[in-house]
Amino acid sequence: MRAFRTIFSHLSIIFAGVFLTLVILNQYNPSMGFLTSTASSVFIVLFCLWVIALSVATIADNRHHANLMRQRAEEKAHEKKLGPGRQQPPVRKR
Repeated sequence: MRAFRTIFSHLSIIFAGVFLTLVILNQYNPSMGFLTSTASSVFIVLFCLWVIALSVATIADNRHHANLMRQRAEEKAHEKKLGPGRQQPPVRKR
């Protein structure tokens, strides 16, 4: 499921960039008729900004989760190396 969310987050950023490009092209050359009304341009820009923010948040969450899983795996490997029932000796403070 995380791979699915990651792929679609990246694709959402790409499509949002495409729509923002269309809005910018429409501003420079309105005779091409990419967008027919000002309201649609505003809604598309708001939609694109929202999608980018949501996608970046999802990607950041996925990276945080991956780092957490890596850290847990390292801790388990360290505990396995020490052996069952053994703890790391306490650090002496001076």
